Amino acid sequence: MGITLLDMLLNAGIINRDQFEEALKNRVLYGGKIGTSLIELGYVKEDDLARFLGKKLAVPYVGAERLLNIPSETIALIPKELALRYGVIPIHRDKKRLYMVMSDPADLKAIDDISFMTGYIINPVAAPEVRLVQALGKYYNYEVDQRYQHILQRIEQEKSAEKPQSKPLAEPAAAPAMEHKPVAPPEPAAKTALSLTGEEHLEEVEIVDSEELVRRVGHYSIDLVSQTLAKVDDREEIADILVGYLSQEFRRVALFVIRGDAAFGWRGVHRGQEIHDFGKLVVPFMGQSVLKTVTDGMAYYLGSIPETAENMIMINGMGGDRPAAALMLPLIVSGRVVMVLYVDGGETDLGEKFVELHRLLAKAVLAFEILIFREKILML
Repeated sequence: MGITLLDMLLNAGIINRDQFEEALKNRVLYGGKIGTSLIELGYVKEDDLARFLGKKLAVPYVGAERLLNIPSETIALIPKELALRYGVIPIHRDKKRLYMVMSDPADLKAIDDISFMTGYIINPVAAPEVRLVQALGKYYNYEVDQRYQHILQRIEQEKSAEKPQSKPLAEPAAAPAMEHKPVAPPEPAAKTALSLTGEEHLEEVEIVDSEELVRRVGHYSIDLVSQTLAKVDDREEIADILVGYLSQEFRRVALFVIRGDAAFGWRGVHRGQEIHDFGKLVVPFMGQSVLKTVTDGMAYYLGSIPETAENMIMINGMGGDRPAAALMLPLIVSGRVVMVLYVDGGETDLGEKFVELHRLLAKAVLAFEILIFREKILML
């Protein structure tokens, strides 16, 4: 297996072992590329990450300024549907050769597909995922997730506050137990992005395709749910299994992701139907909120929902039907609450379902931990 981005950063002394572990957990729990987790956690600057991405994949990289100032005639070379399907942005055309920023520049199948559909010879270009998502929003009206918006806002605030010249990522004086070449500082992005010459070898990496929703999970017994959780490939499958299984019994089921000082809607179902725009829901932890109570206390909540501003944001985001009682449980991984499960309604008293739901969440925690350990294995 080729050396990974995390390995390169660790070996170069840019991140330490604790940051390595935390980045892996963040990726498994919250999704996205590993580079997004590194930027989100503040371990790596976006420009430095772009350089590493280019070196890791043996492709040129592009900086934010160039990526966000592409001529409209170049953008028109790739239709919106194609750009969003593969996560790509055309950045420069040279006769029949099209340089294209990709969410995964090592996805050879996507390169072949796009080349076949467009008739261009595709040259992949690397960029941090968070900037590519921003560019997709600018050029193709892609709806940028709240998480990425917050990361981008923080990046711009940091640049406005102080704009130090980013130093090249250099090897430490003594590299532990592994020989590797120093990372040379590249040319500015505007020049580097088009400097690829000759045939480049792209390292083969694992491609995780989005799976179809677990449509029949509602017919599973708890034993079958356990077996399915033991075999998941990503966090989305865990959410599908939990929500699909529980929605057969409860009127409303929701999963909230806890990040920083807010809860973010992830997956929600009301009366068997997905809750509209649930992924846009943000419940701040500023005042009185049952989500904050569960998170801070790392304990379950059972009872009515007090009519506070934050709680009404949550209720309105889930359809506006305030329940007589609700049950909420924290999902705790590595000693912190990363998600909260919400349920209400159903034919059985919610208190009687606590033990069963607690056991189900314990299985989900193990599924997340399996994903984290699997990532570690792939890194070795």
